[in-house]
Amino acid sequence: MVDDIEALADVVKELLRSKGLVVVGIGNVLRGDDGIGVLIARKLKKMLRGLRNVKVVVCESGLENITHILMDYKPKHILIIDAVYVEGGEPGDIYVLDINDLDYYQSVTTHHIPLKLTLNYLMGHLNTDVTIIGIQVRSVGLGEEMSREVINAGEYLLTLFRRVVEELDSLDRV
Repeated sequence: MVDDIEALADVVKELLRSKGLVVVGIGNVLRGDDGIGVLIARKLKKMLRGLRNVKVVVCESGLENITHILMDYKPKHILIIDAVYVEGGEPGDIYVLDINDLDYYQSVTTHHIPLKLTLNYLMGHLNTDVTIIGIQVRSVGLGEEMSREVINAGEYLLTLFRRVVEELDSLDRV
């Protein structure tokens, strides 16, 4: 779990500075907390609109269904924002993971093809790195409301992104 706010801010800053970044918010808004990646991506799409090096993709189905977009864009880095389940985690906990961590947590999004397999495919065909920001879920039942803890974590991430964008913008003006 991310305990250090500044460490998370540094990760976001490094990603936003990369030459070609695709942010992918994955989830199903009909399944409670599983929709957090989609909701964040929708807001980031507006927030990051002015950054030429960043593309935001809302993925309401498995990542395998948007590989053609990623192959066309050829990003140097892919940031996945997704709902996760980590044994012992608390709802709303935020994790920064890489592809090797996929063996130790469960993505709760309904992927038809396992996320790790799709990411390995992309990494094999693109010279890209992958970072995953996962938010621990409370409930992903069909038709359930998103939990307050997960909403708060999503708002926290969006505030962090906004802060980093403003900081980078002010550095560019110097």
